[in-house]
Amino acid sequence: MSRATRSTPPPDTLTPAQAIRATFWARLMMLMAVLVTQMLTVAVVLWSDRQHAEGVLRAEATGTIDQLTRVAADNVRSYLQGPTQTVSLNIELIRAGQLSASDPSSLSVTFQTMLNAMPQLGGVLAGHEDGRFTFARRDGPDDTGRFLRSIEVRPRRQVTTTVLDAQGHVLSQSGAAADYDPRTRPWYRAAIARPDTTVWTEPYVFASSGQPGVTVARALTGGPDGTVVLGADVQLRQLATFLQGIRISTNGRAFVTDDAGHAIAASRTWPVRVAGRVPALTEVADLPLKALLGTSAQVTPGIRTFMVGGEQYAAVVRPVQLAPGVDWMVGVYAPTSDFTLGLQRTDRLRLASILLACVLGSLLAWPLLSRAIRPMRVLHHQATTDPLTGLHNRGSFLAQLDEVLDTAYDRGLGGRQLGVAIFDLDGFKAINDSHGHAAGDEMLLAVGSRLIVALRPGDILGRLGGDEFAVLIDGATREEVTLRVEGAIAALARRPVVVAQVEHTIRATAGLAFFDPHDPLITPLRRTSVMARADTALIRGKRREKGRVWVDGESMMAGVLI
Repeated sequence: MSRATRSTPPPDTLTPAQAIRATFWARLMMLMAVLVTQMLTVAVVLWSDRQHAEGVLRAEATGTIDQLTRVAADNVRSYLQGPTQTVSLNIELIRAGQLSASDPSSLSVTFQTMLNAMPQLGGVLAGHEDGRFTFARRDGPDDTGRFLRSIEVRPRRQVTTTVLDAQGHVLSQSGAAADYDPRTRPWYRAAIARPDTTVWTEPYVFASSGQPGVTVARALTGGPDGTVVLGADVQLRQLATFLQGIRISTNGRAFVTDDAGHAIAASRTWPVRVAGRVPALTEVADLPLKALLGTSAQVTPGIRTFMVGGEQYAAVVRPVQLAPGVDWMVGVYAPTSDFTLGLQRTDRLRLASILLACVLGSLLAWPLLSRAIRPMRVLHHQATTDPLTGLHNRGSFLAQLDEVLDTAYDRGLGGRQLGVAIFDLDGFKAINDSHGHAAGDEMLLAVGSRLIVALRPGDILGRLGGDEFAVLIDGATREEVTLRVEGAIAALARRPVVVAQVEHTIRATAGLAFFDPHDPLITPLRRTSVMARADTALIRGKRREKGRVWVDGESMMAGVLI
């Protein structure tokens, strides 16, 4: 008895045992590569952090926040100096006789010129001790128009309201009565109480625009027109724009407040919104600001570090003097961890260490990963591809069939039809017997190529083995699926194939079965039922007539009828 010889598999072909071992070693090597890279990187970073992080981080964060606070304070001071200068300029013009406080037309023209020159001004006004009033403010959705109001009291009370467009053209003018009396307003009373001193009201919401603002005013006494109060409305919304332009940090915030603790402006939206008035900081503050305010609920100038939920914060608050006795404050606070990147930029040794660790880790991981990926690719190709035709092999086709049928069973078909067709070549055995297996392989290659062309991109095509092919088709109706399978058979026979210098016409018979998710006989092995029914239709159909498509149940009915 001769001993059977064992053939040596080609280099890229693995036995099942080899495949299991290769998968295990591939996973182990990939894990080693990741661990080596992480251990080297983390070890160097931790060593560097122990040497530098704590002290440098605090100094870096505090210094950066202090600089940001200086910039914010300068912007706020510059923004608010304009209205103060406007009031002082109007007073000097009246004292010098260049502007008449009793001439509403002259005042209106001057006020409009100031509005055009200073975007922070919301309005400019003048109020007399006898109730006369002249006012000019911005108007319209983009603040390019003007709203003018003049109130005269002699010889009788008369109110004139004029609305202008951006080009200065009169849009409307009326003399409707108005009960407005400047002498009752907070800005007038505060200025009268402190003559020749610039006063600031508390922040409030302008009735005309619904935006927060303040009014700066100063009383002029002893003039030819008696006591007159000159003032300017200041829009505060642009302060938030200034603060937003300062790059603080991801979780930091800049804010502006007055000596009464109002939340005047902030670089980021507060976590709490209050409508209709300017809220206090205590009403809208987040946890870090509450910690900064402390038990006194007040902001005090200076530099501080404090803890919030186990995280360290740094804060800097600087005063901004708007006028003698009028001090606002600008503050910036942020977690010190936001400034780690700045520390890394200044620590060249630390950065070089991290880069070196990454490079070494990559060099060590690269050959391991390359070696690990290669057998996995081979295993995947071997497990899913028919080596002759390049189509899905039996196992891959059945796995995809299982996935599609399981999805259809769980979610339903939505009115569509799933059909599984099994093709069997007619007369293929005769070609193998007459011309050899090489000729049969050429025939199978031609069949695979023509089926790929004949079917649609969404169809799943595979070779089950020998001269059997299978396809899963998703169609709108059963008739459409049947016609597409018939079209595939027709495409195979459309032109002959030359095998061993002999022309052969490819003929095939197909059995077709449809999947019904509502069928009570469907078991968890759904594809077994569908494949079996398609195979039965093929076998019975070939006994009746070859070269056509036999739908599940059709061949049995034909047999009964005959």
